[in-house]
Amino acid sequence: MNLLAVALGGAFGSLLRWSLSLLLRRADAPLLTASAATLLANVAAAALLGALMARPLPDSRLQLALVTGVCGGFSTMSTFSWEAIQWVKTGSWWLALGYVTASLALSLGAAAAAYALAHK
Repeated sequence: MNLLAVALGGAFGSLLRWSLSLLLRRADAPLLTASAATLLANVAAAALLGALMARPLPDSRLQLALVTGVCGGFSTMSTFSWEAIQWVKTGSWWLALGYVTASLALSLGAAAAAYALAHK
């Protein structure tokens, strides 16, 4: 049953991330809009994870589905890494550095803030 909980949560998180990328996609700025969608997904997943870790749910299977499944499927280190490389390949070193810095700072900040708020 744990396997199913993680699989369903992961499918939901992945579909949510894909939907967000479709919602934000613009043909005239594909890398910029893809990066914005990835940043938003990673920050939101970090915040949800922070809150869930501060106040674990009584149902351990639901906690597993949300933490490992949804947060894992919604966030994406691999896409973040690939997009950062693409910024460098286009010669946009400053944008790459800004993207990496913002992604790390905002994700860590969101996780810490959500944890602190939920832990009270």
